[in-house]
Amino acid sequence: MYIAPRPLLDDDPHFALRAALMPLIGLVLAMLLRSPLPMIYPTLMFSLLATNRKAFNPSRVFAAPIVFGGALWIMSGIFVTLQGLPLVLVTVMGTLFFLAFYMIQRTGTAFGMLIIVAGVLMTIMGLGNYAAMAYLRAEMTKAAICSAVVIPVLYMLLPPQTAELHVDEAGPAFGYGWGTRAAIRTAVLLAYTVYLYTILDFSNMMLAVAGMFVLVHSTRQSIWREAGQRSFSVILGGLAGLGILALLQVVGHLFVLMALLFLVTLYFANKMVTGRLPAMAYQDAASVMISLVGSALATSEPGFAFIQRAALTVGGTLVAALVVSILDTLLVKEPDTIADAIADRAALENL
Repeated sequence: MYIAPRPLLDDDPHFALRAALMPLIGLVLAMLLRSPLPMIYPTLMFSLLATNRKAFNPSRVFAAPIVFGGALWIMSGIFVTLQGLPLVLVTVMGTLFFLAFYMIQRTGTAFGMLIIVAGVLMTIMGLGNYAAMAYLRAEMTKAAICSAVVIPVLYMLLPPQTAELHVDEAGPAFGYGWGTRAAIRTAVLLAYTVYLYTILDFSNMMLAVAGMFVLVHSTRQSIWREAGQRSFSVILGGLAGLGILALLQVVGHLFVLMALLFLVTLYFANKMVTGRLPAMAYQDAASVMISLVGSALATSEPGFAFIQRAALTVGGTLVAALVVSILDTLLVKEPDTIADAIADRAALENL
């Protein structure tokens, strides 16, 4: 799957400041709207902003929230309609996941990931009770809409230096095995969804997102790189979040919370531009930290929340990477002849 490149300081000197302001705005909006899931607003809004590169691109900024919000409602509607028919529900959701994975494998674009995330979240919450699913759907839709309003304002107040629009250079990693790879990832995701349902509750649903990303990559090398990166990110972000919460035990004031959240996010966002690790590693760490701090507003056990997050994310990503890697090795057939390789390359070039 295509991953956005590192933001360049020459193109966007205000990138870090813009990214650091977004979780503050999201947290304020969550409190003003009296959200039962306050961690969703800063986490989702930060993630939608941090994936943008170079100049303000209206189509990208508005498309992602609209598509994600629409996918949430469509997936929840499918679940409600078919919840009395478990076998049909599994078949339909599995088909949708397969098509989304196939899109990712064939084109390299991340559009299918929005469908997968929406489907998994609605399925997990729907298996619990409808009210929880409706709450999650409503809050994530509100957060997506808020991001579509706030992001243009931040770009207007803190504009990039360049006027060039970023163009995704997406493409498949292989010219063969798309269907087999998609089927493998669909089977692993369905099993992973059941696992998440058994351990997650309403207040920490953002945990479900982290483990999904390792399933979309095509090569064994990229799968393990993604698993290692996510494992490191959750530990780094979790330690930063626990540090903030520890300081709040000494000075428990909302202003202190806001200041610490801004400064730590600013550090991670600056590292996205200048750090030695891939930009996504720091972005993931910031998302974990923001979600943990936001969760502290809704739970009295933030330390346990971090332990659960770290165990789930690290364990889930490593197991998913191992299973997908083994199945790719056993089931994906590589071209045996020069003619097959030429045919695969021709098919790739004709996409």
